[in-house]
Amino acid sequence: MRLLADYHTHTTYCDGKSTPREMIESACRMGFTDLGFSGHADYSFAEPGFGMSDEKLAKYLNEIRALREEYADRIRIYAGIELDCLGPVQKAEYAIGSTHCVCKNGVYVSVDDTEEKLIDAVKTLWNGDWYAFVRDYFELEATIIDRMECDWIGHFDLLTKFNENNRHFDVTRDEYREPALTALRRLNEAEIPFEINTGAISRGYRTEPYPSAFLLKELKNMGGRIMISSDSHHADTIGFAFDQALRLAVECGFHRVTVLRPEGFREVEI
Repeated sequence: MRLLADYHTHTTYCDGKSTPREMIESACRMGFTDLGFSGHADYSFAEPGFGMSDEKLAKYLNEIRALREEYADRIRIYAGIELDCLGPVQKAEYAIGSTHCVCKNGVYVSVDDTEEKLIDAVKTLWNGDWYAFVRDYFELEATIIDRMECDWIGHFDLLTKFNENNRHFDVTRDEYREPALTALRRLNEAEIPFEINTGAISRGYRTEPYPSAFLLKELKNMGGRIMISSDSHHADTIGFAFDQALRLAVECGFHRVTVLRPEGFREVEI
């Protein structure tokens, strides 16, 4: 199977490097049938000026919908949003629920800004205890459904972005797996998909997608569902490493992937 649909992408409306039109043109050149935009919601609670204010969101939605009409004979376009667990709930055609930061002692700590900042935060706020940080992250992650109405879960184990080869904490230890599995079970009760996200591969931080194979196998055993996304921030990385993500899905026991169509979500064979 060649997957020609990507619903987690970012543009110059937030931290992406390409305009919506540039993203669409690239997707069309690659033969994609479906492209969803998911600009970051207002993240100014943690980082002033980041994400889309309500005013910017309105402009974003208007532009995406105008482009959808313009490109209607070439590709299906969707106007979504990526919400943060601690941020405001803003509305679009669909929403990805993600956890990008943890609030500790009144300080917002981004888990995916830079490795140096995260190391310093764990040292300062968690007394260097990475597993205490892990526990706080997954306890927050488990509340996504309670905090917002989202259509799928984004990069469930984003906190591993800078942890290639277990350089900060060991993801095979119970101290990691137990809080991760507790959150996974809690979120899966909502019966919405979890995305297999290749964004950290395209940006050179990881060699494998989120979530890990261990978590995906557990999700399959729970009867969970998956989507596949690139989390693209540049026109050249739409659909990045989708073949790798599909292989991982099959290796973990999945035979179907969820896709979005104008009439709603549906499952297709891998």
